[in-house]
Amino acid sequence: MFKVILDIFKDKPLGMRIYPIILVLALSFFKGRFNMRLTSREKEIFEVLKKEPLISQEELARRFNITRSSIAVHISNLMKKGVILGKGYVFNEQVSVVVIGESYYYIKTSGPDNDCSINMGLGGFAVDTGRIFANFGLNVKLITIVGNDEEGTNIFNELQGKGVDIVNIFRHAKKRSCRKVFLDDKRILEENFSLQDYEKAIDAREWVVFNCEWLVVDTRFQELLCHKAIGKDEEKLPFFCTCRYLYSIEEIPSFLSRYDLLVLGVADSNIMDHYLSQALALSSNGVQSVILSDGNTRLFYFQKGNAHEFPLLPNQCFDSQEGLPALLAGIVYGLSSGYSLRQAVRIAVGTAASND
Repeated sequence: MFKVILDIFKDKPLGMRIYPIILVLALSFFKGRFNMRLTSREKEIFEVLKKEPLISQEELARRFNITRSSIAVHISNLMKKGVILGKGYVFNEQVSVVVIGESYYYIKTSGPDNDCSINMGLGGFAVDTGRIFANFGLNVKLITIVGNDEEGTNIFNELQGKGVDIVNIFRHAKKRSCRKVFLDDKRILEENFSLQDYEKAIDAREWVVFNCEWLVVDTRFQELLCHKAIGKDEEKLPFFCTCRYLYSIEEIPSFLSRYDLLVLGVADSNIMDHYLSQALALSSNGVQSVILSDGNTRLFYFQKGNAHEFPLLPNQCFDSQEGLPALLAGIVYGLSSGYSLRQAVRIAVGTAASND
């Protein structure tokens, strides 16, 4: 890409050839910079700059009927947010994703005593989605907690090796890393951090949490993040994204209506119809995108109060509980890349099925 930029300007006067060189260097230096959510005015200016990168600030001020000093402030903010990287303008359109969730070591056992299967590994919502986002090439930052032990160091090393940003992972000085034991997919033992531990970690990283573009939240912290967003400028908040597994017929918690993207998994197809009306109501009342699936035969997605069915083929099936983080991550990737919701669902179903 850099060679293309330089070739474009190779026949220009010396003065003009200097600018692309400076901009190429700037792009190299700032590659991967953390983007913030843009205001509506900043988005408008950004779209004009993409089409006319050499436009003057005076012309921008005239088009938007505001003062040149106001345009200068908006451009300065775009540079601070890492969206543009200098005069000319060079753009950094890499999406920023922050994931808040648990990370732990697990032991999973299944089968009878005389023919038991025992598996151990690293898991948790933050780890699972972080890996998927990194594989997609997104700029993902994790907010989770590990202990002051060898297991915590191993978590750091493994995530960093996958290309995940580990700067915001909190290392608890007095506790061990989380451990969970599962028997036939049911959690029977757990050594975990408290909700208060996570709240302190989130508070310490509040700037990161509320200045990303896509905020992906573990089920355990859904209500907590809603409370933390109260009183903040709605226009500047990130897109709130989460998932929830529904074991039986129940009411979907009202605080989930605060989220922009909600992915719901149900235990079986027999209770799907019960949730169709609730999902439709959420879509009609402000949730931008709702997905509902049993992971086996049926998937529905809802937008602006309209329901659409996406039949699942045999090779597209996934576990409606264990596969939810992958389904959510795939949809976030699709939407953040500019795809329609149906295209994002197609990507997500493939992601969930391959991670099953």
